[in-house]
Amino acid sequence: MHMSPDVGNITVPIHSAKKTEESLWRTAWTKAIFLAACWVSYLLMVMLGGFIYYLILPRIAVIHWVNYIVIAAIGGFLFILGAGLFLISITVVTGIDLLYPHNKKSITVKLLFPVAAMLSQLVGINRNKLRASFVKVNNAMTTSQRKRIKGDRILILLPHCLQIDVCNRKITGNINNCLRCGKCPVGHLLELGEKYRLNLQVVNGGTLARRKVAEFNPSGIVAVACERDLTMGIQDVFPIPVYGVINDRPNGPCFNTCVDMSIVEDAIRFFKDNTAVNETV
Repeated sequence: MHMSPDVGNITVPIHSAKKTEESLWRTAWTKAIFLAACWVSYLLMVMLGGFIYYLILPRIAVIHWVNYIVIAAIGGFLFILGAGLFLISITVVTGIDLLYPHNKKSITVKLLFPVAAMLSQLVGINRNKLRASFVKVNNAMTTSQRKRIKGDRILILLPHCLQIDVCNRKITGNINNCLRCGKCPVGHLLELGEKYRLNLQVVNGGTLARRKVAEFNPSGIVAVACERDLTMGIQDVFPIPVYGVINDRPNGPCFNTCVDMSIVEDAIRFFKDNTAVNETV
């Protein structure tokens, strides 16, 4: 660990080694964890559907048309759910955009994620590990849609915990209040925003984040947050394409967090480069 330069009379430690180590183990988490949990959840739902039909069969078997309606309802629901999961899986693995329907709410992840989360706890998988895997799956789906994304209105959402705790500048209303002292990542992120001419917003919770999204109506979002907030936020704003960047927390949750600037810039460049390509087509 080394010490950052003084600003005024304040000296703040920078945990660079710890940050690097945490980034490495988080990077090691794969998309396969979430996809596998979803497929297991789907198989359980198929079994549940079969069990429900078995329970009600004696009551509906004598009325053939009711029996057919129940079979069609249960079978149709499970087919749509399975087809959606299959398309997501192929898209994530191959990078080919097979997602359908476009620009519509997806019931597949909405229904399967809570089941997958419960299963992960039962088998001893850390919930944040599943969430991180979900973020990676989401990012793969976002990048696969490059031909359909118009990245002309990009919103950068940042958590307030990136701001160092000893700073008294209020940046949740206006990030330009940052003094760019270099003691936290906010100043560097502000420079990135100016470089690419982007709208940067610092939020202190999901409610404010959703309000900023509604106000700006972005065509793409780069969101920096912890696994829990990213998972909830991505599902809240879907189908707006989001590229999630998990922050590092060397000092614990919600306190003097860090972020890998190279990953943030790569996410920004994905949207900006994609805009340039689509404008020439």
